[in-house]
Amino acid sequence: MKKNVITSAILLAIPALAAAEEKEIQLEPIHVYSAYATPVNQDQTASSVTVLTEKDFSERNATYVSDVLKTVPGVAMGVSGGRGAATSLFLRGADSNQTAVIIDGIKVNPVNGYGFDFGGLSLSNIERIEVLRGEQSALWGSDAMGGVVYITTKSGLYKDKLFNVDFDLGTGSHGTVDGSATVSGYNNGFYYSVHGDSHHTRGISAYSDRKFTYTGENAAIYNPTSIASERDKFHRDGVSARLGYDDSQKGIEFLSSHSTQTVHYDSSSNDQLSDDRIRTRETLYKLSGYVGNEQSLFKHKFNFSHLKTDRDVFSSYGSAYDTKKSDVNYQLDINFDREGSVTQAVSLLADYNKANYRGSEYSYDKLKISDKSVAMEYRLLSKDDHSFALSGRYIDNSQYGNAFNTRISGAYRLSPNFRTHASLGTATQTPTVVEYFGYTGYSLPNFNLKPEKSRGGEIGLLIESNDKNHSLDVTYFARNVKDLISEQALPGTCFTTSWGTSCTYQSMNMHGTSKIRGIELVYNGKLSDKLTSYANYTYTGTKDSQDKQLIRRPKHTANAGLNYQITEQLGSSVNVSYVGKRIDNNRDRYRMPSYTLVNLGVNYQLTQNLNIYANLNNVFNKKYENIVGYGQDGRNVYVGLKGSF
Repeated sequence: MKKNVITSAILLAIPALAAAEEKEIQLEPIHVYSAYATPVNQDQTASSVTVLTEKDFSERNATYVSDVLKTVPGVAMGVSGGRGAATSLFLRGADSNQTAVIIDGIKVNPVNGYGFDFGGLSLSNIERIEVLRGEQSALWGSDAMGGVVYITTKSGLYKDKLFNVDFDLGTGSHGTVDGSATVSGYNNGFYYSVHGDSHHTRGISAYSDRKFTYTGENAAIYNPTSIASERDKFHRDGVSARLGYDDSQKGIEFLSSHSTQTVHYDSSSNDQLSDDRIRTRETLYKLSGYVGNEQSLFKHKFNFSHLKTDRDVFSSYGSAYDTKKSDVNYQLDINFDREGSVTQAVSLLADYNKANYRGSEYSYDKLKISDKSVAMEYRLLSKDDHSFALSGRYIDNSQYGNAFNTRISGAYRLSPNFRTHASLGTATQTPTVVEYFGYTGYSLPNFNLKPEKSRGGEIGLLIESNDKNHSLDVTYFARNVKDLISEQALPGTCFTTSWGTSCTYQSMNMHGTSKIRGIELVYNGKLSDKLTSYANYTYTGTKDSQDKQLIRRPKHTANAGLNYQITEQLGSSVNVSYVGKRIDNNRDRYRMPSYTLVNLGVNYQLTQNLNIYANLNNVFNKKYENIVGYGQDGRNVYVGLKGSF
């Protein structure tokens, strides 16, 4: 099955490119917000980036952010159960905490340093998502070794009337019920939006309700003696409000949001009598503004944000923490060469961030972390789709010392059909709170830890048809990581207990270099006025300093989809995802098999303002685990009604 899916993804592109009509068509430009200090046309962007809109969400049968992210090249997901369960993202082989997650211009990576959890994040209020791949610390600081996930929510700024109502109601298998509504509008530069959403499902068991057996590289056998049978519920509510003014010369905006979610989980396969759950509450405030525009010599931008998170674990091993993170940044764009077919500009950035962490593992003592940074970016952009950029950032962290990261990127259009792009950069990843301060009763602090450091780059060739209806991007990427942080058992601290071996651990920088090498093939095509398609394949080879494959990073992943507009009102889609063999569990290193999932979708435009849709996911009821021991949904259905007035 692996060869069929991968081969199909490649072969689908070749005849489509050859059959493209040779006529020029002016397409609406797509702007990228994550790759540079200012928005840039995607045709001028030198980095590998995938831009997904609400249209893509629908065509890829997605209701949650994780649903659509797993269809992106270079992405692998780690999911610990059903809807709402902890969900990690591994981008181009990077660890889950090595990708920066930006929502409305605010970095939302957790203060504790762990990776962002995509499990409960719905698409109901999201307008677009960018996935920027490669080292990005020169622009985005720490947490951007693998790249950036840049999410934009609905604002009301581009609405054409004073009062709009958008809603989406859905229901599906396992007692799933979702609802969202947004009221927004625009008038004479003023805009607003108010949003609310609620999501609930009885769910599936977080631990597998089927028995899977795996063999480890060291001959260890995973063969559970029992399976789970109860359901693990998920519930999330969210509200947000936005008010702003924008006249293209100056603007100001205030944004506030609050969410609370509870996800039930399993501590073991015999969890029927317990009610283990995690409750997370987040509150965000943001004030931002600008003066000037791209046609002015100077453009000033400022941003202040405050994010508060409370997390409580209710179980026999209960814990809790709360965090506060404040960020102030200023950006000055100097557009010193802004006329003609070639433009040049320099951006100067300054950022101050402070965070507090109070957790039960530290007897609720307050841990304080802050960093100051300055950055600069030079850009040269051509209307002929040539570009060059050079950037650097200096970071001074209160706990982990200082770091300096750089990045250089460029693109050159060889002809109307061929365009090359390349980049080279460095990145750093600061230790997590637990790695640095330890965890009471489990691990010791290590105040001598150094940030992880990487150097990586990519080189690629974009092939396009004359009418831009078909494109194939072939990219080779590589990364070397030094000072990788790993948890090590301290000599003389291990002893045998009734449940196994117990040790005292400490995080340490490993000697040697971890290496990641890979290739991405990305196709997008308009086969006819009614038929569009996409396909991508990624090979990711990962080796740590001991020459072992990194866990939860499949070597092969592939995705493909077709969207067919059957009639003016009736549309349909089919999506196929393939995840190759991989290793899980650092100690026993279990070998996990590949799996392929097929999803179908259909939608019907009832009226100009109402659309009904239905998705049939995992059509062939594939039985599989994404992470050892954790269940995944079988065949399931979801139907919904959305409208705009």
